[in-house]
Amino acid sequence: MSRPTSTAGLRVGLVCPYSWSIKGGVNAHVAGFAAALRARGLSVEVLAPGEPPLEDAIWLGPTLSVRNNGSVGHIAVGPATIRRTARAVRRRKYDLLHIHEPFCPSVGIAALANAEVPVVATFHRYSDGPGFYRGPLQRLARWGGGHLSARIAVSPAAREFMMRAAPGEYHVIPNGVDIEDLRPTTVDRGGSRILFVGRPEPRKGLPVLLAALRHMPPEVSIDLVGTGPDDLLKLPGGPFDLSRVRAHGRVDDATRRRLMGETDVLAAPSLMGESFGIVLVEGMAAGLPVVASRITGYADVLPDECGRLVEPGDVAGLARALMEFLSDEDLRVRTGEAGRRASVRYDWPRVTGEVLDVYLDALGPTAPRRPRFRPGSRFVPGHSIHGGEVVEAGGR
Repeated sequence: MSRPTSTAGLRVGLVCPYSWSIKGGVNAHVAGFAAALRARGLSVEVLAPGEPPLEDAIWLGPTLSVRNNGSVGHIAVGPATIRRTARAVRRRKYDLLHIHEPFCPSVGIAALANAEVPVVATFHRYSDGPGFYRGPLQRLARWGGGHLSARIAVSPAAREFMMRAAPGEYHVIPNGVDIEDLRPTTVDRGGSRILFVGRPEPRKGLPVLLAALRHMPPEVSIDLVGTGPDDLLKLPGGPFDLSRVRAHGRVDDATRRRLMGETDVLAAPSLMGESFGIVLVEGMAAGLPVVASRITGYADVLPDECGRLVEPGDVAGLARALMEFLSDEDLRVRTGEAGRRASVRYDWPRVTGEVLDVYLDALGPTAPRRPRFRPGSRFVPGHSIHGGEVVEAGGR
């Protein structure tokens, strides 16, 4: 058997463990990637949990909220989800299964355990400490890594984090964006509007940005995407001058693009826990200067000529960096143009081509063969393998 030379017509299952109903970084990546694969001639299905009915995805179960790493994840757990996932990956006759976060309960683990075809995994997670992979889940990661045909990490930070839990070879392939879709159309940006894109979670650092607004002239304002008016009332560190803040909440893609075209600089004051800066890349693609925290995931993405990095939590430093761009139109234009050039690295055609090369290797004769799960083996508390299917211990 030789290495395949084409992926055209390949039947691929993309597994997302996070709610398909609540927009987030991983499921946005999976949705964009699915579209990019279909444009290359592959037959693609997305499998995910969420609030049924799901748009353009096979439903695996309802989700619950879990706090981890300064954020909230919406995942599905329990025997019904495990059974649905097991049936889907076995019966839908994929040529290759691509699981995002394969060690995430219950969807990722069940998909990995029941796959009968090569499995490619993408890892998005990053934490400054052991985070998710502690105790039994660290043992699961080390053991489960042997059942993967190939591993992808979205950034050097994500790779280093996973290397601690599951040493091995990782291809570093970033998340993708549609560069042309984000091309700026506004010629005259006013020089007074800052854009923040993110949920009101502690790690995103929104209170730092609102505090920095106190150090800026009264004509400067902030547009918030992903954060609504009610969310502002719950933020620590107030009171803030909310008369200069427009909280748009969750918006559709067209509104998000419009706001990126109308504002002058993107602020990303996150404090920790970011494996990748997709929002930074979107801002660069939209021709915006980017001011972001000097944290691992962001420093890997933002070149010096495309913006500024400031120390996380530094209110005065954040204000100075933002005002540097707001007060200098020529600098904004030069920096925005540099961002457009740099963002080409993350254009979907390029990213998709790199992943397809991994697919071809995973399908080739030299790819690691997946060992069968041993019936009755326990690999995570409360779960075991019976007849190849992951079930909760004590029942089917």
